[in-house]
Amino acid sequence: MSVRRILAKTIDTDLEYEAIGIDLAKNCVSAALLTTDGEVICIDRLDYSELEKSAQTLSPTTFAMEPCTEMNYLVQKLEAWGHRCLIIGGKNVRDYIESHFSGQKTDLNDAQALAFLTQDTQLRTITAKDLEQQKYASLTTLREQYIKQYRQTIVSLKGICQAWGLNISKGISGKARLRELIENHTAFPKELREGLVDMVTHAQTTQKTLNRITKTLEELAKNDQICQLIQTIPGLGPICSCRLRATIGDIKRFKKPKDFPAYYGLVPRSIATGHNEKKGKITHRGDKTMRSLMVQGAGSVINMATKGKLKSRQLTKWVLKKQKEKMPWGKLVCAVAAKLLRIVRAVLNSGRPFNPKIAGVAKCSLPKVL
Repeated sequence: MSVRRILAKTIDTDLEYEAIGIDLAKNCVSAALLTTDGEVICIDRLDYSELEKSAQTLSPTTFAMEPCTEMNYLVQKLEAWGHRCLIIGGKNVRDYIESHFSGQKTDLNDAQALAFLTQDTQLRTITAKDLEQQKYASLTTLREQYIKQYRQTIVSLKGICQAWGLNISKGISGKARLRELIENHTAFPKELREGLVDMVTHAQTTQKTLNRITKTLEELAKNDQICQLIQTIPGLGPICSCRLRATIGDIKRFKKPKDFPAYYGLVPRSIATGHNEKKGKITHRGDKTMRSLMVQGAGSVINMATKGKLKSRQLTKWVLKKQKEKMPWGKLVCAVAAKLLRIVRAVLNSGRPFNPKIAGVAKCSLPKVL
């Protein structure tokens, strides 16, 4: 049975809608509205202001969209007006278009796919961030961008200097010393020397901004209860805790311990055929920045365990056992990162700080608290 599709220019607020799929763009959206009568009303181009004005007067309905930069801000507004919002992954939308629209990927087809996918009760959706999470996420993302800029500037600067016979050693970290070396190197043409000095100034400014953002995150982590709980776990500091605070959402939605590391792509991909099953590389799903920070934290935990400085005896024993089995460094780091995430889930679920004395001990062997 074919579905009747109607083209329109605006949203009729007098009708009842079962779901509204919106394909977000920079200045406008494409919308597909499923009425309770089974009709599909398609709007090719709709301004954000018109969408928000109509959403305020519409009766509560379900809005579906793909994850993008405008998503969180729009979801916060729609939910404040009483609507339900579903964030559906792009892969699900592409698969639906391939099977239902013969692979014809257009903005309207995307919107229709989003609207129809709201009827799939088994579909896994993405959780939007609230204002607090968005603040933490934006600050940690900004910090990563400044780190990237600083590294690119220094590496490029050293490469250019080396091409003119000035080798800058790793030990030279002070910007004043670096500026002095460039100004005193006679091989540089005047025009190039000025540009290189500007690069040193840019690196210095970037580093100051980076330090200021880092201090801001540290202050936020001090005043946040969730961040304080996370920081009781070895290897996780204020930056890790802030990024986790931004990406976790409701910890109760992770029903099993394995679900939490899987959310950040730190579990191996399962490859099964017939009765043969093997494990592949990690899935690399979820937040890339958080996964990178967790790997760095896991590396510090391994170093502490190797040197005997890790307070948790159970965790130290487990790391040393894996090292004794000659597990490759990459696998070991990912395994420790996944274990740390399981600990994070346990700590946040219990609401108690990490206790190294009972970590890794079975619950049945712990004394009962009356």
